Amino acid sequence: MGAIQSRKIDGNLSIYLDLLRLGAAIVVFLSHAHVFLLPSIKIGPLGWGREAVAVFFVLSGFVISYVGQVSEKDWRAYLVARVARIMPVALLAIAVIFVADSIGMHANAFYYDFINTGFFTPVSVEAALAYVTFTNQLWFAHAVFGSGEPYWSLGFEVQYYLFFGLFAFSPRRAKVPLLFLWAAAAGPKILMYMPLWLMGWLTMKCVIERPPFRRTISIAMITASLLLFFSLKFFADRAATNMYETWSLTQEAINFVYFNLIGVAVVLHLIGTASLLSQAPALFTKTGPVIKWLAGGSFTLYLVHQPLILMFASFLHPVEEHIAMAAALLVVCFILCFLLAEVAERRKKFFASLIVSLLPVPSQTGQKTPANIASGTVFSDDAAPATSQLIRVFTEMQNALDGEEKVAGSQDALPRDRVSRA
Repeated sequence: MGAIQSRKIDGNLSIYLDLLRLGAAIVVFLSHAHVFLLPSIKIGPLGWGREAVAVFFVLSGFVISYVGQVSEKDWRAYLVARVARIMPVALLAIAVIFVADSIGMHANAFYYDFINTGFFTPVSVEAALAYVTFTNQLWFAHAVFGSGEPYWSLGFEVQYYLFFGLFAFSPRRAKVPLLFLWAAAAGPKILMYMPLWLMGWLTMKCVIERPPFRRTISIAMITASLLLFFSLKFFADRAATNMYETWSLTQEAINFVYFNLIGVAVVLHLIGTASLLSQAPALFTKTGPVIKWLAGGSFTLYLVHQPLILMFASFLHPVEEHIAMAAALLVVCFILCFLLAEVAERRKKFFASLIVSLLPVPSQTGQKTPANIASGTVFSDDAAPATSQLIRVFTEMQNALDGEEKVAGSQDALPRDRVSRA
């Protein structure tokens, strides 16, 4: 781990990872927009939402395992970072779902009855609790709160965060029993797609621990990744369903193979691209800030777009008769998602500071005292990071992918020699 601690991901790869997660979120956004607002438009990528979630899982495993070894070396820092990143946006999403569904149903209740086939389920206290506790996908459950269908992936994602936290920070003797208990609680559906997350973890280790591949090999890996992806889309897309669906063992087997092979394509692409970018000059000098800013709202875009799209669709139903207005409202929806990102997702440092201020920090005498953010006092107890150290971690993790930034704030934007790369 010592060798990893001294390395950081170079600026090119950091921006490219932001670009990938932004692109995946936009693909999901457009796939739902295609279904509900612009069904007459036939463009291939508008139907790639399922594959985009698989990309999210791989990228998440990459980034979370990276920051877990580079900056979050203590369970408190890891826990606070996860909560500060996930919980504010999740609560915002639940509120947006409730408000948007209420407005939409008031405007056109018939429309919500019309789409009540998996995209909308009347709100309930049970579903809200499942969302807040991220237990909406345990075993064979598929709890849906209103029109918040995209929230399903958090039921997987948070469980993978929990797995990594137990693996990385639990005592050695308790590690195996705790992981078995976690697996028993999570259930087979979540375990089936855990290889996607682990692929990201292994990709991270490959990228930061070994020299870059030669240019020809890197290009071959990227080419192979594209061939594999498009072959899967062309030959197996119709056979696969959604990851959260549990219709039969046969269907589950097909889904397992399909999505994990999508993950393999993402891994090949990431490793090949990382090798090429490590040997390239700075490529995102002008576009990097814009990409980072947009990517900083991609989590909100992913979680809140569908209730807003359905609300606008309820105003226009049938949407086929109002194509121009539907396109305009789609733009409004996109902008509104990024405005909502200012409320929670872009305030993660504030929420992290708030959480840290409530945590007890061990004093030099061994007694736990409340953390004082304003004082920035540094404690010598190595068992728990001091408040100022935690705040520095969260400052460095601005524009994070599923919780963390890939490049520390002190890093410049230029790619580095592989010896100094993350």
